[in-house]
Amino acid sequence: MIMKKEYLLLIIAIVGLGALLFYQKKGRTNYKLPVLPVLTESVDRLVIEKDGQLTELRLTDEKWVVGSQQYRANVARIETMIAEVKELKLTVLISEKKNYQLYELTPEKKTKVALYHADQLLRELQIGKNSASLQQTYVMLKNDPKVYQALGNLKSNFFSTVAELRDKKVLEISSEKLAVLDEIILQRQEEGGNQVLRMVKKFKPGSDADSVKTDQSPAPAAVWQQESGDSVMSDAVAKLLKNISDLQCESFIDNRQSEDFKEAVYRVVVKGGGEEFSLDLFAPEDDKYPAVSSQVSCTFILPSWRADKIVRDFTVYTDLEAISGR
Repeated sequence: MIMKKEYLLLIIAIVGLGALLFYQKKGRTNYKLPVLPVLTESVDRLVIEKDGQLTELRLTDEKWVVGSQQYRANVARIETMIAEVKELKLTVLISEKKNYQLYELTPEKKTKVALYHADQLLRELQIGKNSASLQQTYVMLKNDPKVYQALGNLKSNFFSTVAELRDKKVLEISSEKLAVLDEIILQRQEEGGNQVLRMVKKFKPGSDADSVKTDQSPAPAAVWQQESGDSVMSDAVAKLLKNISDLQCESFIDNRQSEDFKEAVYRVVVKGGGEEFSLDLFAPEDDKYPAVSSQVSCTFILPSWRADKIVRDFTVYTDLEAISGR
């Protein structure tokens, strides 16, 4: 009798579960996510629209430029944006109710991105806010009023103004070029006039720069020293070269040229391998240094924390007591 009662309860539970699953399935909205075509074409133009403002990035002479002035663009950032749109992965349909304000997909909030190959539109995407997990983003496709969720934090990777998309690298010296540098000239403006420190790379006694190097023999040893032959702090020289070899600015100054500033308060020139690199820093304004380099055509701003690693007293290099350890 007890066994029959248990069987009866089990049957009732199975029937109830089946009914629940049936009604859930019946009430569920059936849909298929759009199948996005694989984009194999190369992208040579990227148009970003935010709050009615258009910004165009274009591949010109194999270099990315941004804006009507064709400023040098941040290639790494562009490649990230292109990859995000080309490799877009939709995960779920979120809404068909056109309640776009919930997802920051209204005209004043959304970011619209379009990829082109020549004049061919490859894909257009409207980007809203991130999901609560920050791992997905609300998006819309061209000519599709539905809101989808796409994989990835797209919002954080897209920038819409020329200033944000410009390449802020203002001086770059590769490791290969650093290795062949053989002269450093520092010029510092003081009340009594300009101070100049010239440092050259010399080979240590007993080593021969012109000797034939074999696989077993080490490269000739070289040290930096003053032009007079006096020693310099090798660590200080290494830090200087590190700080100028991959230098990025805070922003550019589009309405002022280098001629608009007085004489540079600090100048760095490095030479070697038939090349010359220079950096001029002008008197600080609001705790920031206007500057110009040999590798960019316009002036820029260096924050003081970065400039102070370059604008240093010459004793940092020539303090003989520190060098000798006394």
